[in-house]
Parts: sequence; C-alpha cells; structure tokens
Amino acid sequence: MQLLIIIYLKSKRMNSNWKGIVLYIIRIIEMLLTGAAGGALASGL
Repeated sequence: MQLLIIIYLKSKRMNSNWKGIVLYIIRIIEMLLTGAAGGALASGL
C-alpha cells in the first residue's frame, strides 16, 4: 500500500511525463519479479 502511495505522488509530480511513469512502474514490477524468482530459486535449492 505504501508503495502505491509513493508511485501516486511521483506520478502526480510527473503527470506530463507518462513515459517516465510507465518505465518507473515497469522497473518496480521487474524488481518484484526478479526478487520473487530469486527467492523461489533459493528456497528450491
């Protein structure tokens, strides 16, 4: 929830720069996916 608020505040500040917002969100999703994949691999091994 806190993360969503941070994203919202950042997007309000950069509401003219949609590409920046999209890239920012994609980067967060990639971090979550790689973190989850890394955790799954670590626990699998």
